[in-house]
Amino acid sequence: MKAWRSALGVLAALCGVGAAALAAPPPARSVGDAITEIDLERARHLLDVTTGDATVLALERARLAVYAGDCDAAAAQLSAPTLTESKEGAQLSALAKSCARATAAGFVVDVHERGVWLRFQDDADRVLAPFFVETVARARDSIAREIGVELLTPLRIDVVRDLFSLSAVSGLPLQAAETTGTLAVARWGKVIFLSPRAVPLGYPWQDTLAHEITHLIVTRASRDRAPLWLQEGVAKREETRWRPARPFDEPTWSDDTARNALKSGGSIGLDQLGPSIAMLPTPEAATNAFAAVSSFVKYWIGETGPSALELLLLDLRATGSDSADPALRSVSGYTLAEWSRLWEDSLRDTPPPDPREAVERPARITDPMRLARAIRLGDLLVERGHAEAARREYRSALEVAPAEPALRWRVARASLLVGDEPGFRDALGSRDQLRSAHGGWLALSSRLLRQEGHAADADLASEHALAVDPLSEDVACEGAVRAPGGTAPLPSDPARRTLCESSRTPPR
Repeated sequence: MKAWRSALGVLAALCGVGAAALAAPPPARSVGDAITEIDLERARHLLDVTTGDATVLALERARLAVYAGDCDAAAAQLSAPTLTESKEGAQLSALAKSCARATAAGFVVDVHERGVWLRFQDDADRVLAPFFVETVARARDSIAREIGVELLTPLRIDVVRDLFSLSAVSGLPLQAAETTGTLAVARWGKVIFLSPRAVPLGYPWQDTLAHEITHLIVTRASRDRAPLWLQEGVAKREETRWRPARPFDEPTWSDDTARNALKSGGSIGLDQLGPSIAMLPTPEAATNAFAAVSSFVKYWIGETGPSALELLLLDLRATGSDSADPALRSVSGYTLAEWSRLWEDSLRDTPPPDPREAVERPARITDPMRLARAIRLGDLLVERGHAEAARREYRSALEVAPAEPALRWRVARASLLVGDEPGFRDALGSRDQLRSAHGGWLALSSRLLRQEGHAADADLASEHALAVDPLSEDVACEGAVRAPGGTAPLPSDPARRTLCESSRTPPR
């Protein structure tokens, strides 16, 4: 059956390309298509040689400026009343003005050899540039190979300091970003994402970047005709596939969450997601939606084969239909509704897990107030140089939160400050005892692994720590713990050394 679908998909895709080649689009539409495909050089060339409706071409010129990151130029071009009379022109003008205000004091780091263009709002984030560039280049190249579409360079990334700026640069309503906890958006041919500095304990910024880069690649491959379920499903699939597996990855999360939502009545139909998951009414709805599209795309690719995705994007690009059903049917033989029923049946038919094979879950926190008091008092004691007294406070809370990584990190850190190496090892425990990833814990785990001669595992733990909370001092300084006001060795790598020095500088 799968072979039949693949053969049918190849034939349909070839026919679609041939039909598209017979009917050349109008010149102005060619400009718009080039911009949508993030082929900005071709768009500039077409604007130089294309004739037609001056208002339409002026709007495309302004849109090109937004894609190129030049919001000031776009705002100036859209100042003519004739351009803002239309709904599209008015919306683009408002976006260009808010973007220009938000990026007025920003600065650009353009790394030509890696094809990455970064714009920072905050100079303090400059120390993160080498790590952003490395992640963006690796993720872009890996995902592009898998999907079979090259993303032209430079890939533009806007690093913003808060949700107000993310809304201003992207056009996503602020209320929507706050409601669903949005951390990044792929719009206008670039990725706009929050600096890790904006979140007190950091967030998985590497996977977030990979997710948004996937959106740009899918947009280019389909000429922005991929429906939301496909965009988000592929992005969730790719956000961890570009890198090796890490502890605390949850490969069954999407299926488990989608199954529970389906059984409880909280499932959102694949065709009922609206214009953006970030604009759903609650965080729970957004979580269920992400799980559903991720689980569905994984199921669909498992049934049709990896090449079917490439063919589907090609068909969507060529047909230009408002519905994905013609392309889905040509590639796989079924419509979205039919595939959705098959996917839901597969979720319902999955047998319950065997209790004998269940992984033991970390114990829950039994007294959160006791934990909070111990951590707060311990932190105050550490700041005043009383590491042993702080360690006693931290240890007192291990009874109620033995699986809390932030607590184990604090106990291990205090043990190092008092010179208790065995206590340090004992406090860290093992990864399977923890409920989640924590940058500081991973950094100290990397230090211990290196001491024991496991250099490769230490490097992986250090990279994971950087991906979670790069601005934590223990993470930035590769586990070199120092007492407040004291000294500790700096990393040998220049980028890590600069990051470490920055993490030890008092905040403004």
